[in-house]
Formats: sequence, C-alpha cells, structure tokens
Amino acid sequence: MIKLFHKILFFFLFNFIIQTNSYAFITVLGKGDASLCFQSAKTGTGGVTAVNTCLSAINDVGLTQKDLYATYVNLGIIYNNSKKPDNAIKYLNKGLEYKNTIPESLLSLGNSFYLKKNYKKAIELYDQSLDKGLNDVSAVYFNKGLVYERLRNVDLALQFYKKAIELKPQYYDYFEKRARLQKSGEWLN
Repeated sequence: MIKLFHKILFFFLFNFIIQTNSYAFITVLGKGDASLCFQSAKTGTGGVTAVNTCLSAINDVGLTQKDLYATYVNLGIIYNNSKKPDNAIKYLNKGLEYKNTIPESLLSLGNSFYLKKNYKKAIELYDQSLDKGLNDVSAVYFNKGLVYERLRNVDLALQFYKKAIELKPQYYDYFEKRARLQKSGEWLN
C-alpha cells in the first residue's frame, strides 16, 4: 500500500494538470433517446450528437418523470464532458428539482464549478452530494482529490485519492495510465 501512495505522490509532483472528473450518471433503461443519452454520459462522450440525442429525449412526451430528470442530469454531464460548464449548470439545476436526482446533480454541479476553476464552490457541492445520499462516495473523494491537486495541496489530494481507491480500486488504473501518458509526453493540460 505504501508503494501505491509513493507512486501517486510522484504523479502529483511530476505535473499538476486538469483531470477528468468522476460522474454519477443516472441509469435510463430502454432503447430510446433517453437511454442513448445515459450511455453517452456513462462512456464520457461529449459533442453535438450526444447533446442532440439528449435534447430529443427531453422533448419526448412519453418520458417518465424519473427518466426526464435523469436525462437532465445526463445532459449536464455531457456538457461538462464537452467543457461547457455553463450549459451543464442549466440542466443540472433542473435535476435539483426532482428528489431522486439531487445527489447526482450536486456532484455534477461540483464538476461544473471545478471546470470553471471555482474550487471552493466545487468542494461545497461535492459535500452536499454526500449529505443528500450520493451512492458513489468514491466519486466525491476522487473529485475532491482533483480539486486539492489543482490547489497544490498534495497532502489533502493524497488523502482523498487514498479514500477513493479504497472504495473503488479501479481508480488506481487511472493513475497508472496517467503516468504512462505523462512519461510519453501524450498527457497534456
């Protein structure tokens, strides 16, 4: 375990860069546009096609209330993936209107403010997502690690990354991939 944290520390000291955030997309089942929107959010897709699919789903009069609000959140995630946090905020705020999508909306709103470099607000929203019962606690820890890394607080970043990895060991793969890309010069800000 100590070896793992030495590797992580090396990564931080090597290069402080913007990372991909962890998201809590909301599952929508079926074969319609809402389901395709969910798949785009889940796979980290951005772009015009994904946005248009989500907008089409939102206009579907047959969509359940649950799936409508899930689609708002998923569209917000897609806008964040496209580095358009202001557009994301518009739809993520709609996700706050439905009880079942509040925690995921708050987490993704935190990511929007992270992209806008408002780190204090991002941390506040991450903490609120926990208070509202977010299921994937590891996403909060990972994202708070990213914030503290950007703030150059290596000790806190490591503390949160450690918690994230303990809950979801797959995050370790992210750090290994990041190190390989940094070493080859392919990892850019």
